[in-house]
Amino acid sequence: MPGLDGRDRGRAPTRLWHARAVAIRIGSTVVNCADIETMTDFWSEALGLVPNHRDVGDDFRVLHGERVNLSLQLARTPVTARDQMHLDLYSDNAFSEVDRLVALGAVRVRRVDDPDDTYVVLLDPEGNEFCVCSVADPDR
Repeated sequence: MPGLDGRDRGRAPTRLWHARAVAIRIGSTVVNCADIETMTDFWSEALGLVPNHRDVGDDFRVLHGERVNLSLQLARTPVTARDQMHLDLYSDNAFSEVDRLVALGAVRVRRVDDPDDTYVVLLDPEGNEFCVCSVADPDR
């Protein structure tokens, strides 16, 4: 199947993983929310992020971090299709982090212990699912 550049994409790439310069990158993951203040408080504390501003009437806010940005956008209509996208948070101390997040207002959904993957599914204060994954190297 030809790609945008007209080349055949039907064959396997010769190198599966290699870094190359691109002119686009992910700047932020955006979460639609009904209460931007509650979500700002939760995600700022959960991930050690700092909001770009907290003005009255904000309908969009970027929470900045050293390694990641998370944006919150006030939804004008009820948010649906919650399972369409979620965050995976990596930690080498996952279960302590789960306890900390629950104390901040998250709700435990389930714990999954697969041989190659251990994680806990949680809900943020507005019911958005996210996972805390146990990893030996949090930079993975």
